[in-house]
Amino acid sequence: MTGAAQGVQKRSESRQKQDRLTVRFTPAEREQLEALADRAGLTLGSYLRSRALETPTMRAIRRPTAAVDVLKRLLGQVGKIGGNLNQLTKGMNRGDIPLVADLQETLAAIRQAAKLICDQMDGRT
Repeated sequence: MTGAAQGVQKRSESRQKQDRLTVRFTPAEREQLEALADRAGLTLGSYLRSRALETPTMRAIRRPTAAVDVLKRLLGQVGKIGGNLNQLTKGMNRGDIPLVADLQETLAAIRQAAKLICDQMDGRT
């Protein structure tokens, strides 16, 4: 016999929200609220509950901030650049002479990724 059949609800079932409240916002207001929620690392619903209720009934749902998303993309770019450098190095070890254009392209990608990382760390992105 399962827990639900014995009258015991699973934790996720007992914590589901049942009631819905509809509120209308202008596009500018929604954008502002989404930016505030993102800055707080919360979903829009969790942010609104945390601001509206004196004591929110559930733990706030955190989500990655915009900075984390940007850094994840940058990390992916750095990985691609590393693969390019690895291929160039393998070719050089075999005696191939890399094309100057390949080296310049990889160097430009490294500089761009480094600039984006620095901008992110300075809060300019």
